[in-house]
Amino acid sequence: MFVVDSLRPQDLPAGEYVLDGPEGRHAVSVKRLRAGEDVVLTDGRGHWAEGTVKAAEGKDRLVVTVPGGVREEPAEQPRITVVQALPKGDRGELAVETMTEVGVDAI
Repeated sequence: MFVVDSLRPQDLPAGEYVLDGPEGRHAVSVKRLRAGEDVVLTDGRGHWAEGTVKAAEGKDRLVVTVPGGVREEPAEQPRITVVQALPKGDRGELAVETMTEVGVDAI
């Protein structure tokens, strides 16, 4: 799964998406994705798309074909907000990590 800045139907006019920047570099150089491999793109705001790698260009660009278009997941209801006092030591990091894992919307 790769996080992109924006993923709306108008971002895929030709049914293709170019993944570049840090995510593109990670996909090409670290994950070593090649043509024919499946990927999922998301903007982290409920929009996502399944696609297939069409080509890897250079060291930081991945061209992804998205035949099914962009899908949108509705926001979960109710939203959960947690307010917590600052804990001592490294427990704050653990608290944020745990809250994120269980699906808290805002901390």
